[in-house]
Amino acid sequence: MEYYLGYILSGVAIIISVIIALVAQVKVNNAFNKYKDVPSSLNMTGRELAEKLSQDNNLGLTVRECQGSLTDHYDPRDKSINISQSNFNNNSIASQAIVAHEFGHAMQDAEGYAPYKVRQVVVKVSNLVSRMLMPLLIIGIVLQVFLMGIAGSLVIYISVAIYAVAVIANLVTLPVEINASSRAKDMLVRIGAGSDEEVQATDKVLNAAALTYVASLMVSLAYFLRFLFLLLMWRRD
Repeated sequence: MEYYLGYILSGVAIIISVIIALVAQVKVNNAFNKYKDVPSSLNMTGRELAEKLSQDNNLGLTVRECQGSLTDHYDPRDKSINISQSNFNNNSIASQAIVAHEFGHAMQDAEGYAPYKVRQVVVKVSNLVSRMLMPLLIIGIVLQVFLMGIAGSLVIYISVAIYAVAVIANLVTLPVEINASSRAKDMLVRIGAGSDEEVQATDKVLNAAALTYVASLMVSLAYFLRFLFLLLMWRRD
């Protein structure tokens, strides 16, 4: 009975965490839209800011534009900062906050920041195993139909393992993202973006982004518990 209750509650947790994830995404969009047209006192576009930070810290990063909005990211494979179209030629407070955050990841990579290195490994594993989930579920359904559930039940074990990896990936991602945001704020203040308005705006943009990572952790944890209780119920039966 307790496993069944846990299974039901985990379903409720999934619904709640998905709602939180949607709210977090709305907050990110609202924060970005609020400050995307507010000029920065630095008077530099996202590209110029990335180039200055790279030069000041002797990193020699490649700075390029990428498709989409809020698709900004640092790529450790070719040491590049990829800035979305909405930020590349924009000199707003929102753009500088996002670009500085991605540069924070570049600094983590350059310094060999341990949590960042761990995150890179775990995320690669998580991406690999997550792609296995849907094929495994389909195979499990087929096996359960033709083999009376004996082989198909193995899919439950595999699903628990996959979502456990996803939880770990999101768990190690959170402190890495928080650290990158902290570095971003310090760097912006250090090069002159230290007005109260800019500091507060940068906090709002980066804090909203951090909430999305918290929400992702909650979603993956809820799904992990869902499959875990399903496994416990199956084993008891």
